[in-house]
Amino acid sequence: MRNLFLSLLCLLFATQVFADGKITGTITDGTSGETLIGVSVALKKDQDTPPVSGTVTDIDGNFSFEAPSGAYEIEIKYVGYQAKTITDIKVADGQVTKVPIAMSERKNTELDEVVIRSSIKKESVNALYSMQKNAVAVSDGISADVIKRSPDRSTGEALKRVSGTTIQDNKFVIVRGLSDRYNTALVDDAVLPSTEPNRKAFSFDIIPSNMIDNIVITKSGTPDLPGDFAGGVINILTKEVPDENFNSISIGTGYNTASTGKAFKSGYRTGTDFLGFDNGARQLHPNFPTQAGINKLNPNQPEQSVPYLKALNNDFGVREHSALPAANLQASLGRVFRFKGNARLGVTAAITYNHSENIKRDLTRQYDSYDYLDNVYNYSTNLGALLNIGYNSGKSKINLKTFYNRIFDDNFLYREGENNSSTKNIKYYAFDLVQKSLFKTTLSGEHQVGQGQSKLSWLASYNYITNNQPDQRKVSYFQAQGSGLPYEADLGTVGKANNRLFGDLQETVLNGGLNYSLPFNFLNKSNLKIGAFGQYRYRDFENRYLGMVIDFRKPNYESILQRPIENLFARDAIVDNYYSLVDASVDGDRYTAKARTLGGYVMLDNKITDRFRIVWGARLESYNINLSTLTKKEVEQTWTDILPSANLTYSLNDKTNLRASYFRSVARPELREMANLGYYDYELSANVTGNPALKRSLIDNMDLRYEWFPNAGEIISASVFYKHFNNTIENYIYADGSAYEIKPINYKSARNIGVEIEIRKKLDFLSKSSFLKNMSFYANVAYIDSKVKIDDTAFFIRGQRQTERVLSGQSPFVINTSLGYTSTNGKFNMNLLYNVIGQRLYLVGQGRIGNVYEMPRNLLDFQVSYAVSKRSEFRLNIKDLINNPVRFYFDQEMDKKFGEVGFADGKIDPDKDWLLQSYKPGRTFSLTYTYKF
Repeated sequence: MRNLFLSLLCLLFATQVFADGKITGTITDGTSGETLIGVSVALKKDQDTPPVSGTVTDIDGNFSFEAPSGAYEIEIKYVGYQAKTITDIKVADGQVTKVPIAMSERKNTELDEVVIRSSIKKESVNALYSMQKNAVAVSDGISADVIKRSPDRSTGEALKRVSGTTIQDNKFVIVRGLSDRYNTALVDDAVLPSTEPNRKAFSFDIIPSNMIDNIVITKSGTPDLPGDFAGGVINILTKEVPDENFNSISIGTGYNTASTGKAFKSGYRTGTDFLGFDNGARQLHPNFPTQAGINKLNPNQPEQSVPYLKALNNDFGVREHSALPAANLQASLGRVFRFKGNARLGVTAAITYNHSENIKRDLTRQYDSYDYLDNVYNYSTNLGALLNIGYNSGKSKINLKTFYNRIFDDNFLYREGENNSSTKNIKYYAFDLVQKSLFKTTLSGEHQVGQGQSKLSWLASYNYITNNQPDQRKVSYFQAQGSGLPYEADLGTVGKANNRLFGDLQETVLNGGLNYSLPFNFLNKSNLKIGAFGQYRYRDFENRYLGMVIDFRKPNYESILQRPIENLFARDAIVDNYYSLVDASVDGDRYTAKARTLGGYVMLDNKITDRFRIVWGARLESYNINLSTLTKKEVEQTWTDILPSANLTYSLNDKTNLRASYFRSVARPELREMANLGYYDYELSANVTGNPALKRSLIDNMDLRYEWFPNAGEIISASVFYKHFNNTIENYIYADGSAYEIKPINYKSARNIGVEIEIRKKLDFLSKSSFLKNMSFYANVAYIDSKVKIDDTAFFIRGQRQTERVLSGQSPFVINTSLGYTSTNGKFNMNLLYNVIGQRLYLVGQGRIGNVYEMPRNLLDFQVSYAVSKRSEFRLNIKDLINNPVRFYFDQEMDKKFGEVGFADGKIDPDKDWLLQSYKPGRTFSLTYTYKF
């Protein structure tokens, strides 16, 4: 076994040395954008000499030659298409020359011997035009090259550069103003589950940006896409089989003005925290008694609890050190092994490590009876690994793509302030480690059927997600206002705000799909695609609430409660029987859920004329959910939907498209949203609950888009879209006495109307100077107007009956711009990026609680890079140059504007705006060095 492992390791890391150069390319249909299989490709020195070598394109339309340095031509022939010769192909030793080619169908009046001659430069432009124009649906994207020129380290950060897309909490995607519940995440075409236990959302910060090949956001539905979206389908494509061997290592560091070098506080550390793993010291021992065992303890006999209290980790000490600079390490490699018959095996592997220590300093909260000042310390480590293996035999290809990522977020919150509803001064401590991981592996294949362009593809995917909170600790001290007495720990009972939470989520997701496409002639060129798919999800979720309760009968118990946090649960207090152990978990704190989706689709791609194309069909999805707590079944529901769609494209000319689309889609409640249990969010001081009565939303979507491609790689487009929702799902916040509750409910209907404009253009049209020729400008602007209709006559906010409002998570406008410069030799790059979103509704208010809004903030980022040589590069990033405050507020004045928080008689004025949170994140400077070999 060891020898086998060493052999594989040597194979993986062996450097394939070749003196010759390489020519690679992809051949596509110039009118549909589809890759062409079996095209004859001949390599020649010039048109008057016989071919040096010949091959045919594989299942992806790819071809490859090895050749000594020199000048070459490529001759392409395929039945039904005009023959083409590409000239001026220069090959250098050890280098790869890429030749993308777009073929044109031969007209009936044309002779077979007509051959189109084109240079490699011209053909590269033609191929890029073809790719831009021939997308099936309304879509936008971002490539690895663009991501590289931004300061974005995670996918979540990179996604905010895409037209009409914004990011919430630096990780959750909002497309066209629609919150995460209306968007679907895929990695390598396989549907991903939610990474969050309390919402339908995929945390895109879990995928490092250096592992991405492309991101594509499709905004209009086609039958072969998942049907549970209204904003967009976000497909993250990880790096494929490389064209050439490569090795790359990057090392970087970062400085944050609000954090680095400042006093950083935390709970205890373990030796593996820096690597992103808890070593088990925070977890409950496997032999720790169950809730039933704890409940058998006699509360009047604290000595019974002593063995179990001693088994817990009772180190509540607060450590302090200077926050370290960020550390970023990345390594990747690619290998290609070629075999007879144009077959090849490719391997791409990458690992990434990111560590940061950030502080939300002086985070202010002033709302209702709370007047708090928080300091939040985040110790974060992100580990990622990717291994993609692909085999291509010409007519078939098989890929195995495996991805793993782990996020270790250890948060410490210290709060001081006043709770005027209880006339108490507060000191509050929260130690909260969240460990999230995603393991995904996808085996997929694509095969040519017969001798034509028919294809059979299949996919099987396994996903495993964990979200673990080991020993989240929350302790509150209070002091009667004006008493001058010492602070005492609030340990009279165990509640949601004062306990030790052991939370664990484990979810398994299986995906499978089978697709078949068949080209045929109907009116003009057409393609039939049919498929079947299935998904199975199983989730096991448990929150366990433990706590220590003081024995008020013990003499001098006050002296114990007055101890500082580091000695509050010291061994002597436990051994002297001052505490009893209580398990405050209830039946709803644990649930299991099973969700199954089955269905199929039929899609027709009809090229009616040379200019008019329609892609249409329908998708059937049957979704079944079963959710149960320990004692009862909470939900058993099946929804079956037929989802039609049609995408029309009319080419006004060779550079312009007019698109129109309609599709029906659904938005289903997330598993946790249907579970009838509560989770206490200590930062918001609110209890988050579920709703088993939730219904799925049905959405009708319409788009109209104009596209103009002035030059290759440039675009000017304008879009108008309309969406109508039935049973839209939104979260609202209300006060139950002095406690806050956040809950999802259905509203009868809503609509969304928006306009998007996108421009990507070089600036050489202003002047022919070399400087402007190397500059490019990008901007996407979206304006969105939405309305939710409220039919509940009892729905009042601040004494005003509500009949309509904007959608939750909706930004009325989004602006993304960038200005970039690339030197003629490509060594020097600069990029200035700006992003801003309009004020958006964060939580819907009710009763005496106003709507909660997130205020706009200007984001200005800058990057400069310089390639010292072909192998090494330095990159400097400056993130959030303006450093506007992050601010969420309660609109108590009902004017959708934030005014100063008001006070009356020393208390917060209920008729003036409140502040949910406000802080400055600081500017971040980072420097990265990359070496390729």
